[in-house]
Amino acid sequence: MASGINMEEERRKGDPDKASSGTGLSERQLDESGRVAKEAAETFRASTQVARGQVEALTRTLDAMAKESAPDRLVEHVLRTITEQLRAHSSSIWLRDENTGLVRFEFAFEGGRLITGADAALASISLPLRIDEVRPWPEVFRTGKARVLEDIREGPAFPWREHLLSLGVVTKLMAPMLIAGDVVGVAGIRFTRKCSLRAEDVELAQALAHQAMLACQLGRLSRQSRQAAVIAERNRLARDIHDTLAQGFTGVIVQLEAVEEAMSRGRPAQATESLIRAGALARESLREARRSVRALRPRGLEEDDLCEALQGLIRRVTASTGIQAQFHVRGQPPELPDEWEDNVLRIVQEALTNVLRHARAHRFEARLAFGEKEICLRLKDDGQGFDPAARHEGFGLRGIQERVETMGGRFAIQSANGQGATISIVLAFPQARVGL
Repeated sequence: MASGINMEEERRKGDPDKASSGTGLSERQLDESGRVAKEAAETFRASTQVARGQVEALTRTLDAMAKESAPDRLVEHVLRTITEQLRAHSSSIWLRDENTGLVRFEFAFEGGRLITGADAALASISLPLRIDEVRPWPEVFRTGKARVLEDIREGPAFPWREHLLSLGVVTKLMAPMLIAGDVVGVAGIRFTRKCSLRAEDVELAQALAHQAMLACQLGRLSRQSRQAAVIAERNRLARDIHDTLAQGFTGVIVQLEAVEEAMSRGRPAQATESLIRAGALARESLREARRSVRALRPRGLEEDDLCEALQGLIRRVTASTGIQAQFHVRGQPPELPDEWEDNVLRIVQEALTNVLRHARAHRFEARLAFGEKEICLRLKDDGQGFDPAARHEGFGLRGIQERVETMGGRFAIQSANGQGATISIVLAFPQARVGL
């Protein structure tokens, strides 16, 4: 038994890999375990650093989104965050034009401020560039992975290098900016020291580049929204001007035609009366045009409520035209948004103008019904009618439909050749009013 023990001890002495301090592990195994544990700890530390940087950057970006309404200010916040998180000198954003394939300079954060291609110092060098003109763009766009140019002073020259050197930049990190997996731009992070960036730094830069892309997209959507708002406002002004000048002139023409007819029949008193009405309509239309251009409410609604304004409008426009006009109101008129009152008045005015200009009608009837949950407006004439499905020149019916759509209402028109026309409009009250 003793010799067996001695032989085992001898085998352990002869094989250092099997020697241990009572743990069952050799010194080599212990060293290997320690190295693995150290690498795991380092990996964990790096991952934690990246995650902490992403969380901090995302928090700052969300705070900026909540506080800033100007898109460029949001981009400035993101670029400032990128620069500070990576302890860089400055940063920039370049985006690729999907139509031309050229890459254009958008923004840079330099010297503590945001600059654009309109900056005087960059005006001569901020032209769109080909991808192959700037290192290491080709690799970034091809692979979708970040690339580091450790020393921009070495290798062939490229556009913007002189500008970067004038800032003292030595190392440049280019991180791809992606949308749905496609590289649409690059974020450049610049350093004034020559450095070999760690993998976690590159990963953090990539995460921040995604946030920069988000800021650029929000800016683009904001510009599109502003453009849509400008177009909507332009259409609104066009409708208002049409509803004042065009319709006012129609009323004046109708009265002047009445003058001509009265004079041909030897009725000077009637002609004088029509001339007075024509002058009054012209002056009122001029006032309305000026007020519409200034985006003010119609004059009639400043002095009367909606029903009174509609009744006065119908009476003035159809006077001396031979049209028998009626206006009926049912229900108790509620307090309506100013925009709704403006639109209803303009819709009736446009319908009357169409009747005078095209319908050759003898009767016109307007009915306005106020219910608990909605308003119903019905405009009917006994004129020659038309085909609603056919294409019609002019702005009138389209303007009426656009006004109804802006109020979230329903629009319908019934007509046929020789059978008059009926316009029906239903406007639902806001939910707050009906208690929903």
